Amino acid sequence: MLSTWALETFGPRAGQIRRGVAEALAIALENARDAQQTARTRHLHPFGFTMMSRKFEALARAFADMADVEIVKPPGSQHELVVLGGNLLFPFRYAKDRSVGVVNARIGDGRPSGLVQALFTRFGPRPWTEQLTLGGVEDGMPEPVTPAARALTQLPEGTRLVLIAYACNAGAGLLDAWWGEAELLDRTGNLRWHHYEEIPLAGAALAGTLSAGTLSVETPPVFSGGAMPAPEMNTRSPYERAAALPPESEAPADAPDVADEGR
Repeated sequence: MLSTWALETFGPRAGQIRRGVAEALAIALENARDAQQTARTRHLHPFGFTMMSRKFEALARAFADMADVEIVKPPGSQHELVVLGGNLLFPFRYAKDRSVGVVNARIGDGRPSGLVQALFTRFGPRPWTEQLTLGGVEDGMPEPVTPAARALTQLPEGTRLVLIAYACNAGAGLLDAWWGEAELLDRTGNLRWHHYEEIPLAGAALAGTLSAGTLSVETPPVFSGGAMPAPEMNTRSPYERAAALPPESEAPADAPDVADEGR
């Protein structure tokens, strides 16, 4: 079921785009787990670095064939940003387990980068409460002047920042994913969500595996799929019919029970 926000943001393709996001995250996660396994180290750097890069690449590949998609690679940034129908998709991991709820999500583990701050300043929702000034010093975050921030000026003024927040780890995999709009509250990455909703992940992992190669899944047999047994007719002899004997409705007492068959 699609929400009013999803339909207003992405139009009739909202369902397709939501599935594409889920599948892209699943593919990126599978690649990150493969990198961790290949590295044969107990340190999680291979997983983290691969996931950080592949989530942007998988999103770009998922929507590359759409007519109104634009891939933006700001100078100095290693990541490609997907702008789809005027919506800039920005994925980030908000938690490694279920101990943190998405409502308390922070973007990044420390100070947000200049690019992230510029994204929120230019394309994030209007803050619900305006920052107050004290002694002429603004308490908010002025937009940093960086090459990455200047590159964003090429995008239309009406571009909207759509956040994709997900929780995952190398052992449990992808735990959940959300998308919506939020404002950046401070220099430590705290967010105030204006709207957020969960992205269904059912089938996303399977879709990611299928994208990497062919997977054959054998469907187990079900009771209703078997052939209908043909009942045996209890034919009566000419003598029984001539003597008008009543037919037997039960098998003789010494007949084996079908439940005992094969014991």
